[in-house]
Order: sequence, then C-alpha cells, then structure tokens
Amino acid sequence: LTEEDRDNLRAHSLRIKSHMPRATFNELRSKFSHKMNIDSEYKMLKRFEGLTAITPMKIDCCINSCIAYTSTYRHSDICNFCNETRFDAQGKPRRQFSYMPLVPQLQGLFAQEEMVQTLSSTTVNDIFDGKIYQSLQDEFVLVDNVRKDYKYFSGQNDVAFSLATDGYLLF
Repeated sequence: LTEEDRDNLRAHSLRIKSHMPRATFNELRSKFSHKMNIDSEYKMLKRFEGLTAITPMKIDCCINSCIAYTSTYRHSDICNFCNETRFDAQGKPRRQFSYMPLVPQLQGLFAQEEMVQTLSSTTVNDIFDGKIYQSLQDEFVLVDNVRKDYKYFSGQNDVAFSLATDGYLLF
C-alpha cells in the first residue's frame, strides 16, 4: 500500500466509525485540501475494490432507512413503513448502501499466514467463555431435524460469529 492509500483508509475508517455524514466528510476534504489529499468516497471505494478484489454490492434502501429492498421487499416501489417512494423521477434509487460480502472478506483474512497464526494462538475471553457457546460444544449439529455426526464448533477450522440486529449502518 502507498502512503496515500493508507491515508485514504484512515479517512474512510474515521468516517464510518464516527457515523460522519457524507456531506460533512466532503466538506472536511474540501477545507483541508491544501494540507492533505483525501480522495472522494467513490474513488476510495474503487481503489479498495482493486486492492482487495472484493466488490461491494449496492442495495436500494428506504430514504428514511426503514427497510432494505431485499427479500420480501425486493419488488416494492414504496416503503411499507413510511410510504416514501423507492425511486426518484428519473427511475434511480433515492438511497443505497454498500454491502461488502462476508465470504470474500473471510477468504482474504485467512489467506494471510500471519493472521491465521494470530487467530489460532489467541485466547479470547468473551463469547467463547459464555454458557451458550460452551453448551453448544456438547451438542450434535441438527439440520432440518437430522442429527449430523459432528458437534458445534468441533472442527479445527470452525468459525463462530455473533450478530447484533439492532440496526444497520448506511454509508
């Protein structure tokens, strides 16, 4: 990575972690352009895509963030919650968010030998010490009520995920 790439990664990380609105981010770039060269979000994401080979998916969502137009709502043109239209007068989505598919991210993470060693040798004191995780290790996996011949988290390469569903970040 170049130093410019690193600066752009830091700037993008700041924007996402601080929930900075796009307009504020662009204003910041403009006001400090004489001191630093931070790319537009579009240019950054295109560069990151080229570096990682991970292509973000654009997903339409309600202008008020009520829903993402996926699954049940994929054919809807009006939000079922606030009645706002999905598309503008030109037929373009009024709001979208970028979704980074999980599998390519994991593949990239585990392709790095140093990261694999770190993950393999690190003791984590959180969910893995919890009662639910511990009890699942003693249970056989059930798929469609059919018992498999292996237990939860019994494989050397098994990965456990925790999911919080209290909202989603649009960026």
